[in-house]
Amino acid sequence: MPCDFRRARFLGFGLATLQAMVLVAAAAGPTLSEPEPDQPAAQELLDNSIDRWNRMSPEERERELAKLPPDRARLIRQRIWLYNHMPPEEQQALRERYRAFSQLPPEKQQLVRDRLREFSQMPQARQQVLHLEVKQLRLLTEAQRQARIKGDEFRGRFSPQEQQIIKDLSTYLPK
Repeated sequence: MPCDFRRARFLGFGLATLQAMVLVAAAAGPTLSEPEPDQPAAQELLDNSIDRWNRMSPEERERELAKLPPDRARLIRQRIWLYNHMPPEEQQALRERYRAFSQLPPEKQQLVRDRLREFSQMPQARQQVLHLEVKQLRLLTEAQRQARIKGDEFRGRFSPQEQQIIKDLSTYLPK
């Protein structure tokens, strides 16, 4: 059991960090330096908001954070610090997730942001349950996922809001 708890905690952190990457991208917007047009496409894909953030001077970072409400700026600082202290393979996995997220159409990105926001407002115990369900659903084929979501057991275990969060995150977030 402790192993499952740690795994769920790590997955929760992964989603939270992805959410922080999304927040950093939204906060920094076009003021962050964009890749040069002559850079290889692969490098452009690997470049994410946190990496760009880390290349900014401390003064540039503070200017960007000053544009945000204090709570959001504090959250971003915490998440970036945690990201920077993750092992490289975990950072790479989050980069991959962020890359897939950034390739979604804008309306799907907003949907994911909304679901992540709803998810983060749920009690920790429910977050763990939902997270495990999302993880399990993402391992299934589309047909299997749809069958499980439409099943009585799924509908009995989760509220309509939780069902929507699970459905959208398992559909639009990368594996």
